[in-house]
Amino acid sequence: MNRTLFPIHKYFVFNDRLQPVSTFVPSENEGGIYEVLRVVNGIPLFLDEHLQRFQHSAALAEKEISYSCTQIEAFLQQLILKNEVKEGNILISCKTNLKAFFITHNYPSDEQYKRGICCGLLHAERMNPNAKVFQTEVRKQANRLIESKGFYEVLLVDHEQRVTEGSRSNVFFIKGDEIITPPGKHVLLGITRQKIIACTHRLNLKVKESEVHLDGLTDFDAAFITGTSPKILPIKEVDEHCFDAQNKVLRRVMNEYDKMFEKDIKKRLSGKADN
Repeated sequence: MNRTLFPIHKYFVFNDRLQPVSTFVPSENEGGIYEVLRVVNGIPLFLDEHLQRFQHSAALAEKEISYSCTQIEAFLQQLILKNEVKEGNILISCKTNLKAFFITHNYPSDEQYKRGICCGLLHAERMNPNAKVFQTEVRKQANRLIESKGFYEVLLVDHEQRVTEGSRSNVFFIKGDEIITPPGKHVLLGITRQKIIACTHRLNLKVKESEVHLDGLTDFDAAFITGTSPKILPIKEVDEHCFDAQNKVLRRVMNEYDKMFEKDIKKRLSGKADN
């Protein structure tokens, strides 16, 4: 995330009101909490989970949100309707005031889902990793590396040489039929990450949280990142370590997540129709 973020389209939420984007005043975000939601067919995906984590981040970061999850949901519905937007990403943030607005997004191409992406490595750690808080220095370092090397994402490596998470994603590794992801205490507990773990359970696949050391990357058959925009995106290479983007276990999990994705949209569309 950049130090300042700007809304796109016509309107944004400022506390409990919709305001024209022309009145938006950029502000320092460092230390504020945030969530990014993906909107599909006018529906914010996994909205309940995102709003619950928003409140949880506020508690961890000692920030006060003056509005309930139900109120914020109503603000988001107004934002989507007023802007007449069916697809995109919404940023919700709170440092002092509650803000919500559409931001530019970059979804992976069909080719990237098929062949995988290249990731770099960044020796950096996020403070208070369980809270989704703006930490601009890590973001700036990651952006510089992504832009200079042409990576899609960079994976963070801590002071003990453990791979923890992506700069804007979670990461999973596959060895045989087993799926491994870094321990929750070291990473942001991504909504997509939680959904992926649920998918593996339904598929009767073994998933475990375990430390992943940098010198052990060659032990894995496949790897993938997860997040709001990419969903599940195969990795083909990390710092010259190559992985199988067509791995059968990976593809099974991708298919199961897509089913969950569509189910959530249909459920919310049905709820809108009932209302």
